[in-house]
Amino acid sequence: MDSLPLFLKPWSQRAAAFILGVVGALAFAPLLIFPAILLSLSGIWFFLNRALEQHVSASKIFWLGWWFGLGHFTAGLYWITYALTVDLATFWWLIPFALFGIPTILGIFTGVSFMTLKLWPYKGISRATAFAAIWVGVEWLRGYLFTGFPWNLLGYTWAFSPEMMQIASLFGVYGLSLLTILMGISLNYLIDTRFFERNIVLSIFLIAAVGWMWGKVHLDHPDVLPSPPLAIRLVQPSIPQTLKWHPAQKEAHFKQLLELTARPSPLPLKAIVWPETAVPFFLEQEEFRRVLISKVIPKGGLLFTGALRRTPPGVIPVEIWNSLSVLNDQGNMVADYDKSHLVPFGEYIPFRRLSDNLFGKGSIKKITAGLVDFTPGPGPETLTLPAGFPSFSGLICYEVIFPREVINPTQERPGWMINITNDGWFGHTSGPYQHLEMARFRAIEEGIPLVRVANSGISAVFDAYGRSLGSLGLGTKAVLDVFLPTPTRLSPPYARWGDWITLMLIVGTFGLAGLFGLKHREKE
Repeated sequence: MDSLPLFLKPWSQRAAAFILGVVGALAFAPLLIFPAILLSLSGIWFFLNRALEQHVSASKIFWLGWWFGLGHFTAGLYWITYALTVDLATFWWLIPFALFGIPTILGIFTGVSFMTLKLWPYKGISRATAFAAIWVGVEWLRGYLFTGFPWNLLGYTWAFSPEMMQIASLFGVYGLSLLTILMGISLNYLIDTRFFERNIVLSIFLIAAVGWMWGKVHLDHPDVLPSPPLAIRLVQPSIPQTLKWHPAQKEAHFKQLLELTARPSPLPLKAIVWPETAVPFFLEQEEFRRVLISKVIPKGGLLFTGALRRTPPGVIPVEIWNSLSVLNDQGNMVADYDKSHLVPFGEYIPFRRLSDNLFGKGSIKKITAGLVDFTPGPGPETLTLPAGFPSFSGLICYEVIFPREVINPTQERPGWMINITNDGWFGHTSGPYQHLEMARFRAIEEGIPLVRVANSGISAVFDAYGRSLGSLGLGTKAVLDVFLPTPTRLSPPYARWGDWITLMLIVGTFGLAGLFGLKHREKE
């Protein structure tokens, strides 16, 4: 008698699904082995389609998808566990939960997408096309549900090709996700004996080829706004996370930032950018520190830095914000942006009041230092600066991974985006590379240059087409001086319509799937 639990039946098929999920993760940064995602999708479609043909129960199909997702997200997100090693003595017990718990939850999304396909009435290429629409719809939902986590969407596997990445300006990263899954699962029909199915497969790959050619032309003929050159410096101190908040090291870290900033430059610098929480002090309450900073700011220039802000002493309740602050050469703060999309368990504890009541106050701790949860800011906004400086949109840490949430569409279009982060939490893993590529996509989608400064790397400047103007490698202590590129003259289609384009792609793909199904039924 078979005593295996349902989620393991049949175990060989579940194991194959897990392995295929792992293989697919090889297509993301830093490896960017694109054929791996095609092999992964083609293989899992073989198992899924066969299960549907055999009228396997919905629960078994769900578990097939869940195992695929478990492998895919375990291999793609293993780097999250590295953050727990910063304070290993406190959080060692969380490592298995981080390594498998998060993929377990995210695997539910893939399981649901597999199970939903059982409702589709048609077979063949129609079923495959419908599955592509379902997958992208679930990817889109993953970016919003439970605060959202749109990490490693399939479209990011195209980060190896600047030409293909340009499609994101039209349809966003979700458009590339749709193309990717269609290419992967349609391979199963390439040797189909039916003329109609083979033509659909060839059409999908033809669309990819046309997309590459359009992207090539798009890059060869850029159309950007003219603007006086603005020389900027990116400062990457590369402070180990284990030492970053050590009380005895704060002064040394601060002096290091000042020293790097004061280094001579061949360019007429006007703006300096420091990473997230670069300053280990509350700047608005530390006039002496602001004076020291002002001495390294070029005359008439500005310095952008990550820093914590808090309510004035004596004010109850105490509130703390993770901020991007702008200082002028007099040491005055001229603008602030407060992070709005906070990291669960890193910057706040979800359902804090409930957990305090159940387990005792403060029993569940944040991974980051401090007992007080951060307060979220109001959301994306375009911040204006003194004359001579273009307005900007601030993005702190993983806020940059959310498509269409990097600028405020009701305000003036900014001249640039600044993404400050501290990827030192994740060491020399794949996490910083993946984070970098997602930031790059935001520049293409919005048609706005993006300056990314990370404590330990990878810092870089991308123009409005996602092309790198320079970068600082992971773990490097250095500065990068470049001229700030300018935005495109017109906002790209995805920047204007955003989620509406995504929804139209999903609905349109379902429509095609229905037409393919009717065509198949006519032939029967």
